[in-house]
Amino acid sequence: MANLVDLDHKWAILIGRVFIAFGSIERTTHECLKKWLEEPVYPHVKHMKFSSRVDLLIDVTKKQKYSEENTNEFVSNLKEAKELAKKRNLIAHNPLMLCLFQGEGDFVEAIASNLRDDLTMEFHELEDLMHKSEELASSLIDGTTKFRLEGWEGLPITSQASGTPQSGAPS
Repeated sequence: MANLVDLDHKWAILIGRVFIAFGSIERTTHECLKKWLEEPVYPHVKHMKFSSRVDLLIDVTKKQKYSEENTNEFVSNLKEAKELAKKRNLIAHNPLMLCLFQGEGDFVEAIASNLRDDLTMEFHELEDLMHKSEELASSLIDGTTKFRLEGWEGLPITSQASGTPQSGAPS
């Protein structure tokens, strides 16, 4: 099969970074629900779609006894995660292809929706999504850390935080 797109793998690298960031976002939602829901509720909701799980987490977060400022910031980040997930789904379920946009003479690499001709994502949009996803993953972890500092026992501080490990650094 002839490769016609992403010959230098620049798309693949950014797509991978988006999915790594969303893995962290997904984990944060699961950790919060595990800790905040009474048994045996979590096993029944852990398989919910991401957007439904985020809606539930928003409601559950508002019921926690943390500062209004930290709660509002965390809820705002959850709402942003739900919006970014729509763009993540575009890249998860649709191909990268050569597109000829109306009024332009050259083919352009873009992720193009299989269902909607008007829905595409060009490289600069993927770059923006990658940056926002990574920032959001860190912000959500920061939010759970703030909750922990307010007295939430049981939240593990994990290695989800962004950053490049340094060689030779103690783990």
